[in-house]
Amino acid sequence: MVPDGLVRALDGFEAVLTGVAPDRWDAPSPCAGWCAADVASHVTGDLREVESFATGRGKAGSAASPGPATEGGAVAAWRAARAAMMAALDPAGLARPLLLPWGGQITLGEFLRRCPVEILVHTWDLARATGQPAGLDHGLVREALEPARLWAPVLRASGQVGKEIAVAGDADDLTRLLAIFGRRGS
Repeated sequence: MVPDGLVRALDGFEAVLTGVAPDRWDAPSPCAGWCAADVASHVTGDLREVESFATGRGKAGSAASPGPATEGGAVAAWRAARAAMMAALDPAGLARPLLLPWGGQITLGEFLRRCPVEILVHTWDLARATGQPAGLDHGLVREALEPARLWAPVLRASGQVGKEIAVAGDADDLTRLLAIFGRRGS
């Protein structure tokens, strides 16, 4: 079964994606060097990568760099990629073993249970770039903190995220999550 948290995170991203005004696709995002369209393209590419891995046609970690939104539009590309990914997440696809960059192995289903962290952060990125509220699920944000602490050093070592930002001891979970990935939540 596809993890409920993943579906909720996808729904949240789609809500922000469909709210992007036509004149905001070129707006700079908190991801250095990326605009709103790049964020949308990147997350859509992640869905295509998961679909490819679940069907055995690709390997995890092979996502392409972000590029411009497709000619058919970012929302249409997202919806097509989401539908294809969800169709591929059958019991066999979810059971496919996945090697982790810090060592060990888990199933694709277990990975996707932890996966909302990237979708949540990029939902915030897209919302921030386009002047929208992110409307993130607080429970998902809290659950994303542990996987974020595992993934961030790997991503930082490869230059994909910035240095972690120190936050106050009483910072909320979203501020903590964003800080792990070098973003300021305010």
